[in-house]
Amino acid sequence: MIRSGILFIALLLCAESIHAQSSARLSPIPNVYLDCSACDITFIRSNITFVNYVRDQGDASVYLLIQDQRTAGGGREYTLIFSDINVASSRNDTLRYISSSTETSDERRRNLNRFIRIGLVPYVTGTVAINSLDIFYEEPDEEEEGAETIEDPWDNWVFDVNLRSNMWGQPGDFNFGLYSGFEAERTTHTWKLRARTQGEIRRRNVELTDRTLRVNRDWGSYWGMAAYSLSDHFSLGFFTGASFNKVNNIALSAYIAPAVEYNFFPYSEFQSRRFVIQYQVTPNFRRYYNTTIFFKDEELIMSQELSTRLRYDQRWGRVDIRISGRHFFHDTSINRIQFNPSLNVRVTRGLSVNMSGNYQIINDQLSLELPSGVDPNDPASIIAGVQRPTSYSYSFSFGLSYTFGSIYNNIVNPRF
Repeated sequence: MIRSGILFIALLLCAESIHAQSSARLSPIPNVYLDCSACDITFIRSNITFVNYVRDQGDASVYLLIQDQRTAGGGREYTLIFSDINVASSRNDTLRYISSSTETSDERRRNLNRFIRIGLVPYVTGTVAINSLDIFYEEPDEEEEGAETIEDPWDNWVFDVNLRSNMWGQPGDFNFGLYSGFEAERTTHTWKLRARTQGEIRRRNVELTDRTLRVNRDWGSYWGMAAYSLSDHFSLGFFTGASFNKVNNIALSAYIAPAVEYNFFPYSEFQSRRFVIQYQVTPNFRRYYNTTIFFKDEELIMSQELSTRLRYDQRWGRVDIRISGRHFFHDTSINRIQFNPSLNVRVTRGLSVNMSGNYQIINDQLSLELPSGVDPNDPASIIAGVQRPTSYSYSFSFGLSYTFGSIYNNIVNPRF
């Protein structure tokens, strides 16, 4: 009996020793760098507390990149990419969470947090955080298990209706606007159908010294698209549109435009990298409010457009370059070239550089009014927003961001 008791005590001491040695081998809580532009960062940090959050990826052991895009049903698809950094044998995992259009923003962020927690589990199993983790599983109802087989009465169609008004002013200046819009969309793996119509009544009364200037900036437009996927790289498209715009002297502009698109990378990698080339031919009928500088009251013209876009989203940052060019067949000197680059790069610890620009060569102002109609340099015309002749436009922005101090970003204080 005594011998059995001694053996039992020895086994307990051995188990305790093994447990202590095992605990000693556990690594500290991992440092996570969270890269997400569309997340509720504060909510994530407040509710997922078994990791440390750091401000700079140079201090991280786990890099979490979350990308999102709009889905066919009007919801969003989140792609969560987890990866080890600063270790010899790196691990990479990818999870996808799709939120429906009926989810509230709170439901969406809570479900996203659940996927983040699931994805982080393999990265904390060898750390002290494992001592405080547990796993819970809620078995779905039979109805939920068969949800994928339920027929969709809307056949993947999603609709959106928008109506808003605004009013603002100051002494001698009154503004009123009424906007309405309607959008329909149906997306499958093969087809993508979208259509939207929108318009706005925009009125402004300005009290000048000698008269009251009544400005009409009404506009309206319809746009439709049908795209068919031929492969993981190649698609066909067909665009239609119609619009009017008082400021741009367009009483009616209607067009149809067949198009082709080729993506050098598979569409499945669209969120991380894309190199797309598009080409379209557009017959366009136009009617003008006033005679143009080309002595046209209406005309039927045809143009062609070639555009390309290169974009990479990586750990080091993002580069996005778009170039497009268009000209009209009846006169190739009537054209427009547009260049849109943007760059966001992490240079070194705490330091990042971002820049963006836009440059346009404008030789296609077909709707400009004759000088005898409205003088674009008249102050009243400038107030009214009358289209002015130009041969180019540009914009550029450049910024630096540098952060330093504590590497941790765990504490959340919502006061004020």
